[in-house]
Amino acid sequence: MVPKPNYSGKPPVEDLFSDLCDGRRLLELLEGLIGHELVRLERGTTRVHSLNNVNRALQILQKNNVDLVNIGAADIVDGNHKLILGLIWSIILHWQVCLRMHA
Repeated sequence: MVPKPNYSGKPPVEDLFSDLCDGRRLLELLEGLIGHELVRLERGTTRVHSLNNVNRALQILQKNNVDLVNIGAADIVDGNHKLILGLIWSIILHWQVCLRMHA
């Protein structure tokens, strides 16, 4: 299988659940959707650093009026599959609606 080209310069997401658990990829995704640099990532590898990154991402989503029902930072860091998929779905819906409203 030939890998798809990556135009962002970032490594591709291999496993959605493990790649999002530290919050870094989630913040990178939001930067791409919003179109500018948002916050400085915490580079540490401890649970506290991961929780801080995910909390920043969730705050950004709330500021952009993305519906986050019962999704907390600990759920993402712990790799809760249902809530991670719910979060991704909420992001997709929000930005699809925004794009259609601007068109």
